[in-house]
Amino acid sequence: MTEAYSRSDRLLRKKFFQYLLPTMITYAALSLNEFVDSMLVSNLLDSDAMAIISLGMPVMLVMAAAYSLLGNGGATVYALSLGKRDHETAGRSLTCATAAGLALGLLLLLCGNLFFGPLSRMLCHDAELLPEFRTYLRVLLLSSPLLITTLTFVSFLPAAGYPRHSTFMNVVANIVNIAMDYVYIRVFGMGVEGAAWATLTGYVTAVLILAVMIFGKKIRLYVSRKGSLGLIRGIAVKGGPDALTQIGFSLQFAVINALAGNLAGTAGIVAFSLCIQMNSIVSIFIGSLIGSSVPLLSVLHGQRDFRGEEGVLKTALKGQLIIAILSVAVLGLLAPQAAALYNITGVAEAALAARAMRIYLLTFIVRGGVIIYFRYLMVIGFSGYASLVSALDGFAAIIPVAWILSKSLGTDGLWFAFPVTAILIMIFIIIRNRMIEKRSDGRLRGILLLEHDAAEPVLDVTITNDASSISGISEVLQDVCERSGIDGHEAMKAALAVEEMAVYAANKKDQNAYMDILARIYKGNVEIDFRSLGPLFDPFEDTDEDMIENIRLLRGIASKIENDYVLGMNSTRITIEAV
Repeated sequence: MTEAYSRSDRLLRKKFFQYLLPTMITYAALSLNEFVDSMLVSNLLDSDAMAIISLGMPVMLVMAAAYSLLGNGGATVYALSLGKRDHETAGRSLTCATAAGLALGLLLLLCGNLFFGPLSRMLCHDAELLPEFRTYLRVLLLSSPLLITTLTFVSFLPAAGYPRHSTFMNVVANIVNIAMDYVYIRVFGMGVEGAAWATLTGYVTAVLILAVMIFGKKIRLYVSRKGSLGLIRGIAVKGGPDALTQIGFSLQFAVINALAGNLAGTAGIVAFSLCIQMNSIVSIFIGSLIGSSVPLLSVLHGQRDFRGEEGVLKTALKGQLIIAILSVAVLGLLAPQAAALYNITGVAEAALAARAMRIYLLTFIVRGGVIIYFRYLMVIGFSGYASLVSALDGFAAIIPVAWILSKSLGTDGLWFAFPVTAILIMIFIIIRNRMIEKRSDGRLRGILLLEHDAAEPVLDVTITNDASSISGISEVLQDVCERSGIDGHEAMKAALAVEEMAVYAANKKDQNAYMDILARIYKGNVEIDFRSLGPLFDPFEDTDEDMIENIRLLRGIASKIENDYVLGMNSTRITIEAV
């Protein structure tokens, strides 16, 4: 009978796609700050304004590094802690990350103003653009405390099971941003400085919305008043690769802008700006795959559900490849139209921008998978390795490759440096993973370094909520427990516990048709994990009259029942003490 039951990814795949749409909208909203914002500003003003925004990108990326370090790192710790049922650590991670985000934002504001002159000249080498760039830069720096703190906090919402709330906040903030672009630039005549004020106005609105959600109890998060320097270090370790990516991009953009300017003047900078806008468009989809998969991967890793973890990772990687191929085909065909959309109208300038864009798009066929994979490395504890990949992608590989190819091939070499670097990094990952696999003594397998549990589950299946599946899996568990050395009486108790829990879940309204069941034997104890989708339930607290006998029997059988509602999934652990 064992062969009739197996683990499927139906339940987790459904949860993945439940996260995908709101996360995609969130990333679209974030990308509006670069994509629609740049397009609108360039049309309201001229292509020089687009170049100024591009020159300010390193500062935006430093902000992104700060909230990636604390937001992504903290959210990963939060989700891992929920998977381990450690609510105190989850709450402390939120407190520490938000407080540290405010501190970093204030530090950036202070340092940026203290060294404003050298900083502005370092970022903008064009004397004609410098005056407008300086006014734009001052507002960016003023925005930093609010942006870093807000986006750090918002990063926790998907990990806490609120992807739609995160989406709503970001969408509203960026709609306000776009509307105020027009008001500040066209109505008040503030020039490119107005774009920076519009961004700040959008995030002030987001903070007000967040306050309403919290005080209206629309959002419930684990929060702790306790801080910990040790926990901040742990958050930084988890978020370090993401932060390093942003810092690397800051350095990369500064260097590539300089190379593009030396090779083709302002037209080269504008062409690279168009490439970055295409990066923003494709990142909406790749980022949504990351945002949908990382909370699930973190919770599953905390629960030591490695088979579920593998399914989510492979789903994200397959999705990325499809998106990358479609992006190259569709956006490549529309390259001239994209240049025109950004008011790049000169014949030579538009031709250079379109060619740069088509070459640059090839990068995503490989690079998207690299980005998703290094986020997986962070989840499974290879933060140092993930940081190395991030550094190579952000600056350590791309800058020397770009310099070498641009010297030999000119502007084409500059654009080809991006897909060439992505291929080189992928080759490096494959070679290194093979070496790690050989040294892992069988704990890790394949080029993805998929993990094995030290104590293999005695049962790992997905069942439907029909009576025959429930009774059948009960018999299977009793059989495998007895064959694993568990006393017959305790094996029968484990079998009954599975049956009663499955019946209980199946009779709850609005529960998904599928249930994941994972049973392990630890030092004579049988530990059974249930997972199902649907509204919150708790077999230890529930006293519904129509279920009372079922609940009493389940409580009488189990030595311990723990229930958590994580990412919209009921996660119940039943422990049977075997003697």
